[in-house]
Amino acid sequence: MKEHCVLKGKGMDNMQNRREDQVEDGTLYWITGLSGAGKTTIGNRLYYEIKKEHANVVLLDGDILKKAVTDEDETDLYSDAARRRRAHKYAKVCKMLTDQGIIVICCTIAMYDDVRYWNRKNNRRYVEVFLNVPLEVLEMRDQKGLYSGVKVGKVGNLAGIDMDVEFPKNPDINIFNDGTYSVDECVSMILEHHASFLSDYDRDTDYWNSYYKTPNTLISEPSLFAKEVANHVSKGKNLLELGCGNGRDSLFFDSLGINVTALDASDKAIAQLQEMPTSGNSFFICDDFVTASALYTGQYDYVYSRFSLHAINEAQEDEVIANVFNVLKEGGAFFIEVRSVNDDIYGLGEKVGEDSYFYQGHFRRFLRLDRLKEKLERAGFSIDYAEESRGFAPFGDDDPQVIRVIAIKLR
Repeated sequence: MKEHCVLKGKGMDNMQNRREDQVEDGTLYWITGLSGAGKTTIGNRLYYEIKKEHANVVLLDGDILKKAVTDEDETDLYSDAARRRRAHKYAKVCKMLTDQGIIVICCTIAMYDDVRYWNRKNNRRYVEVFLNVPLEVLEMRDQKGLYSGVKVGKVGNLAGIDMDVEFPKNPDINIFNDGTYSVDECVSMILEHHASFLSDYDRDTDYWNSYYKTPNTLISEPSLFAKEVANHVSKGKNLLELGCGNGRDSLFFDSLGINVTALDASDKAIAQLQEMPTSGNSFFICDDFVTASALYTGQYDYVYSRFSLHAINEAQEDEVIANVFNVLKEGGAFFIEVRSVNDDIYGLGEKVGEDSYFYQGHFRRFLRLDRLKEKLERAGFSIDYAEESRGFAPFGDDDPQVIRVIAIKLR
């Protein structure tokens, strides 16, 4: 179906007037279309336009990517299975970059529903662009001689001609690129779109920055969970804390002689912690514990997560569990404390997903103990301890139903 994008302005004038925050760190622009649709031309122009304001942008072209991910002795290059494998590799390379705050422009045919769905589910910010061009226009352009080659039998397995493709069902931007619009106008359409993440609450950064804006907010006694975990850790070992907040537990572990790496998305909280006196072996990082891929290249004896898994959606939880398993040493422990579906505030506020609500200014998800244990075991953990009870995390008059788990990496 022929669909034209609505323009708010014309070409370069419109690009110059766009808001700078429409292009954000960690964004994937996935530009797809059949051969000759204009992917590389538009992607190249988009790259240089973004680069005017952002240095952290890379352009990945399908032809170059194919050479990078294909073994020299590989002969099966153009079958559907080979194309699909490469498309998944392209997607994973893009995510590796966006996780580190890179703006990625990927120009590729890769017309597979499962790949595009994976992109949208796993990238922090994702913009899917479909260059929709009629076959007769592609045959007329025939820049690489592919379409004429098919007709005379010199070219085979051409996507969209003698090989079926799965055209995008719901792209963010559908550009009917038959020459109706200039390249500048196409780029302008893309830049006007604000990238979004599937079920993205940005880890409530603004909420917690406001909460922690007062110096040393609630820096006090360690939590009851941290005191319990102290019985299971040893001096000189390495501990990673996911979502450290005000750092009261991080500082407690540091005082025990544990080498702590702690991160939180609140720059206010991290700035305070970086000023706190420590043993010198602890490190505080402002980053997203779901997508901080550089962090998961190390090795730790322990990973500690108190009230952080319920601050992310379930797909992100799955990713974190996999990352924790990979980063733990054999025999390492994953300590988890999290809100339960039996919490008194379960169901309050606006429902935004399964067992998930937006309440009192921020996102909350409530976990089910059996499901959490099943996920951990499926990832390769052994459950050393699991309990759900009140009395674990009292705060004032509030004594919520809380889950505690200690999971051990077996291999």
